[in-house]
Order: sequence, then structure tokens, then C-alpha cells
Amino acid sequence: MKKISIFLMVIATMLFTATAATSQEWDLSDPLPADTNFTIGQLENGLTYYIRKAQNPKGRAEFFIIHNVGSLQENEDQRGLAHFLEHMAFNGTKHFPDKQLLEYFAGIGVKFGYNINAYTSMDRTVYNISEVPVNKRSTIIDSALLALHDWSHYISCEPEEIEKERGVVREEWRRGDDARSRMMKGINKVVQQGSRYAERDVIGLMEVVDNFSRQTLIDYYHKWYRPDLQAVVVVGDIDPSDIEQRIKERFSTIPAVENGAERKSYTIPENKEPNIAFLTDPESKATSVRMVIKIPMRSKEERHSLLALHDNLVQNLFHEMLKTRIEAAKKDPDAGFRTIVPIFGNVYSVVETLTMTSMPKESTNTLASLRGIAEETERIIRYGFSEQEVEQAKKAVKTNLEKNYQRSKNPKNSNYVDAVVEHFTRNAPLNDIDALHEKAMEMLATIDEEDLNNSIDRILSEENRAIIFFVPEDEKEYLPTKQEVKEMFREVKESDLARFEPEEMKEISIPKIKNPGTITASKEVSSKDYGITFKEPLDSTVEWTLSNGATVIWKEEKTEDNNIRMKAFRSGGLARNIDPLELNLYKTFRLYYSINGLDRNELEKWMGSNNIYLRNDIEYRTEEFGGMFKKGKEEKFFSLLYQYFNDVSVSEKAIKDVKRRIIRDIDSKDSENNLFKDSVNALKFSHNPTDVDFTKEYLSEITPEKLMSLYNTFFSSPNDYTFIFSGNMSAQEAKPFIEKFIASIPKGKEHSFSANYKEPIYKKGEVYLKYEAKDMLSTKASVNRIYHGEAKYTTENSLLAKFTTIY
Repeated sequence: MKKISIFLMVIATMLFTATAATSQEWDLSDPLPADTNFTIGQLENGLTYYIRKAQNPKGRAEFFIIHNVGSLQENEDQRGLAHFLEHMAFNGTKHFPDKQLLEYFAGIGVKFGYNINAYTSMDRTVYNISEVPVNKRSTIIDSALLALHDWSHYISCEPEEIEKERGVVREEWRRGDDARSRMMKGINKVVQQGSRYAERDVIGLMEVVDNFSRQTLIDYYHKWYRPDLQAVVVVGDIDPSDIEQRIKERFSTIPAVENGAERKSYTIPENKEPNIAFLTDPESKATSVRMVIKIPMRSKEERHSLLALHDNLVQNLFHEMLKTRIEAAKKDPDAGFRTIVPIFGNVYSVVETLTMTSMPKESTNTLASLRGIAEETERIIRYGFSEQEVEQAKKAVKTNLEKNYQRSKNPKNSNYVDAVVEHFTRNAPLNDIDALHEKAMEMLATIDEEDLNNSIDRILSEENRAIIFFVPEDEKEYLPTKQEVKEMFREVKESDLARFEPEEMKEISIPKIKNPGTITASKEVSSKDYGITFKEPLDSTVEWTLSNGATVIWKEEKTEDNNIRMKAFRSGGLARNIDPLELNLYKTFRLYYSINGLDRNELEKWMGSNNIYLRNDIEYRTEEFGGMFKKGKEEKFFSLLYQYFNDVSVSEKAIKDVKRRIIRDIDSKDSENNLFKDSVNALKFSHNPTDVDFTKEYLSEITPEKLMSLYNTFFSSPNDYTFIFSGNMSAQEAKPFIEKFIASIPKGKEHSFSANYKEPIYKKGEVYLKYEAKDMLSTKASVNRIYHGEAKYTTENSLLAKFTTIY
């Protein structure tokens, strides 16, 4: 299973947000700032090694072996063997017969599936032994390197283990055979049409998996698992020179392969006319249309230069502005789409992509949904971007850049390994994060609309496009023809489209409060006051009682990120004596309330540009707020918090959007997947008061007044709320903001609350269900066993439960 690294995601985003320089001011052929802390070498047999000292966590290290080979290298009679061989690596090697490798590492706390794992893709196969306790004894390091050594050249592939593993792989194939997987495979085949990527599938062909001979597997193994296509990676709390010596001693004994088979590189061909496809599935109720534009990949040298930073920043700014235009376009009552989601990506570093996925308002008119993509694309091609748009986008990019840098400042050991995997297999650069961030901030300041407009032809090429419609099987009659799709694009190109006029980003207003509230009582508190044990002491903490009935607890603590976090709560939530249907309505609608005139998308954009987060919700027993702001943004944060209590509204458009989504869910209730889930829930619970369904009749009665009444039940007054703040800000600094913005929230009706707990109750004894679904392509089954009982909540019981949890 492939693990997605936060660090790599940060690097990718930094690449997308790190550059905005014009070629006149920067030599774009200059190299990116490299991470020089790696020891990189190559043995005489061709094996490459990467070593880096890192201490997050301390006393642990990562041991990886990377094989620069995957499903693309398989012959027809080997389809699936790259992945199958990955499985066999854990069933016995020269020095670890049977499953002794897993048993040994389990004995030192390194678990299979969690710390020991592997994954296979089209172009690489990677094995890892992670979080190895290298500070215990030297022999552990030797054992980890010995395991990598065996995976390199000495996997046993015993006949009886092969036979056992056939069934395991068949089961993996079966579990992956669902509507979503089939949809993604179908989409990939269209985008990658005409290439070897479109012909291959990592799981392979089951007729090959069921029937290949041991010798066929061995032939594949020794043809492709060889030192010149392998890299050993060790990152962690180690001595690099010591590790280098051990690698040389251990891996130099692996024989080099003379005249090894050529590892071919594959491309994805260009296409002048769009590849148009219509995909259906009887198990899916989802409808979407996507357009994928293939963007030529830069050369290896260019990807290691400032040109890559320039390209990626342009993409990120492009992405921000495209999102803004989509949000404006979907407000048009005549828009044929609910939303369009744009994403920049790439296909195995062979070609870059811009994918725009449109969700139609009406599943019977997918062509209108695609038209939304066509119009916004054509508008950009025709008029370009304005200076105002670029400046607004730069603010969002700068905020994201800073967030990503803060997250990447203390990378985990495994994050460094993931960067190496990309470097060895796909020629990605190994960047110095601090230097990259510094250069990013410098370059971002120089971007202008000319940079963006010069990139439009490359990003929005009218060639190299794929258009894919995906609809349920029973709605395929509504699909357009290929000719109708082409005709629609021609009409848009010849239409009289207006230039996009950007709006100024809406702001949360700072309330003018003439008579701030007061703090009526204040005291310093400690852990003892709250009965907290097994926690850090609550030093530098003060508790204030406010004149409107709220309580504020402020704890100052030094943090590098200068963030102040907030949690607020009071008794209530789903435990209130309110009709569960009404509670379900609020939970469904909660993100569609407007705050101080800003709808959900406008508010998200405002918070993102200001490094602020704030959201409210109801839980089983509480009404809650969760929030965060960076020091220096306190006035804006507290203004937003104030408006959550004082300036909330509901629009008719928001009600329409929610009703449409709920009705779509109601109409899909009779799908086999939903019927199965309903059957399971009916057997699982003897009492589940929150499991209530909307009806179309009920939806017709929803009004703004009803929704505002629900909101005010939970969040119209501060009575009995406790606000807890923690961060790099003293109570003395915070006090004026607490008095002005929280203490001044008008006190509403007394907070009366009588508990009516609605937690679901599991049935006792054993229940059994055998459900045979109809008209399903998937050959899937699932077995669940639920064990439940009551136990008093204590810290000790909570810890014991974690030890006994089965995954």
C-alpha cells in the first residue's frame, strides 16, 4: 500500500507556490537550492545509496530499498508479477526463511503492515522497514540492512508460498473491484490512451496470477531486481559514515548484472482531437464530467532549475484564480453545474495535467455541466487574467506558502525518504526547504499578470485534451453524442463571452462596540483546580468569568508557530430535547449559513487569506466552536467569533442547493449499496434515535426562518459557554479582546438544558445477516464483528482500550 507523505505534499505545494519571478529578473536556468545533507554514493555493482542523519523521532531510523521497476516492465505472461513479487518478499528470503523476518522485527516492536510494508506502481516498487529502534543495539541495524539485502537478490519464492499467495492477491483484486475503482481505471485509460500506461494495471490479470509458473516469477525477479536499478536508503538517528561502511560491506557482494535488459521509458502520446469517452456503471449513482488537459513535462534539467519553480507557481496562482471564477460563475441561476473542481497533477512524472471535474445540477443534462468548463476555459484564453486577480491570488498563495513552510520545518525521518524515492525513480529534486522558502518569498513578490498570461497557451492548450462523462448505468440515455460535445465547444468558441470582472474579496466587518462587556471575576488556576492528572501542568493560566455568563480560560504557552488555538463548548447539542429530524437538518445545513454576509466559500477564502480558522458544530452532548489564529490577527479572529453570535443569515439559494443535494440522496436510497448499509444498521442497533431520514414533503417545509430558529437555539447567546485559549500570547494582551468581543456578546435567554441523550444502543447477543445484492459487477463480501460493553471512563481504561484495539 502506498503511503502519502506530508513532507512530499509540502514540497509539491511549495513548488506550486514558491515562484513568481519573471525571466527578466531571474535566471531560470539556475539550479534549485539542493539539500546537501545526504550522503549519496554508488557501489561498483551499480547500486545507489542515500544516507541522512535525522532525529524525528530520535533513536529511530528508516530502512528502504527502491526498485526502479514496476508493472510497465512486465511481459504479457507476467501481467501482475511485479505486484505478486512484492507479496513474496515477506514470505521468505535467504537469511529469513518462512516468515522469520516479520517475527524478528515484531519482537523489537516493528510491526508488519504498519512499520514493514511495500507498494508497487507502474514504474517502481518500494519496500520499507520503518521506525526501527537503532539506539538499542548495533545488531538491529545489521538485521535491517540484511533484510534489504535479501529483498534485493535473495527472495526465495518457494512453491508452496506462491500457491498460498495466489489467493491473497485474488482477494486484493476482488476488494478493489468497486464502482469508484472502475471509474478511475476507465478515466486513466482515456487520459493515457495510446500508451503502455493505458494497457497495464498494477494488480495484473487474474489468469496470469492463477497460472504462472515459479520459473516465470524467478525470471522476472532476476531480470529486473538488480543493483543498477536499485537504491538503498537509510535515514534516521544514525552515524552516516558508519552506515555507509555497512552498506558497502553488505551490498557489494550482490553480483552485478552484465548486459541487463534495457529499462524502457514510456510516454503518453499527444492527441490533436479530444479523446471523448462515456463511462457508465450499474453500481454508481455519481454523475460527473471532467476535462483533462495534458501539459508537456519539462526535461530533467529544467525540473531541477528555477524554471520548475516558475512553472509551479504559475500553476498555483492559476489554480487560485480559476477557483475564484468558478465560484462566481456557479452563482448564475442558468449555470448548468453545481461546482467545478480544478486540480493540477501529473501522470507518473511523464506529463503534467490540469483536470477540471464538473458536477451537473441535473444528471439528465451533463452537456450543460461540461459547458461550464468550456466557457470558463475560453474566457481565460480570450481575455487572460487581470492585475487585480493576480494580486488577490498572490495573497492566498503567500498564506499557503507560509503554512506549508511551518509544517515542513521539522520533517519526519520518513519524509526525507519519500523525497529520495521521487528523486531516484522520477528525477525529482532534493531541495533545501529553508533555502527554497526564502527564494519563494523573494520570487513571489515579483509576479505579475504578464507571467500568468504568457502561460495560458501552455496550460490551456486546445490539443491534448480528454473529456470523460461518468454516469450511472440507468441514466446513459441522457448522454450526448461525441458530435454534440464537439459542436458545443465550437459554439462556445464563437459565442460573445463577457470579460470576467473580479470582485473585491469580502471582509468580516470589525463591530463598533460602544459599551464592551466586563470581566466580573478572575483567578489563576492550575491542573489541580480542574482535577487534571497525567497532563502537563497548567502554569500561566487564568480563568475569567464574564458579565454575560461566559467563562474564558487563557493559557499562555510558547510555540514556534505563533498560533493561538481555541475550543469553546457548553452542554447541549444532540442531547437537547429536540426532534432528531430537526437536529439532522441543522447538521446537514450548518456549513451553508452566511456569517456577516459571507457565504461558505467567501468565508473560507477570507479565513485562508488571514491565517484564521473558526467553525461551530453540535456533538452528542455539546455545542462547540473550534478555532485558530496567528498572533497579529486577533482583532479579525475575535470579530469573526462575535459575528458568529450576532450576524448570521440564510439565503434562498443556499436552501435550494441543500435541498437539491438531499433529494439526490433520497433518489439513490434504493441502490444496492445503500440497501445493504440500511440492513446492517437495522441489525446493529436496537435503538438509534439520530438515524432519521428526510422526506421530500419535509424538505418542502424548510424556510429561512426555520433554519435561523435552529441556529439560534445553539449559538445565539454566550450563556454558559466556556472558551479555552492556548498559545503564544499572554492573558494581559488578550484581556482587551475578551472584554470587547466576547464579554460584549448580548446575553440571551437563560441556557435551559434538560438532557435527552440520543446515543445509539447496540443490540445484545449475536445477529446475522446474509445479503445477496442484485445487478452488481463487484464480487465483494464483507464480514463485521462488533464487540461492545460498558466501562467507566478513566485514563487507565482509555489507555488499556488502545492496547486491546484490533485493526
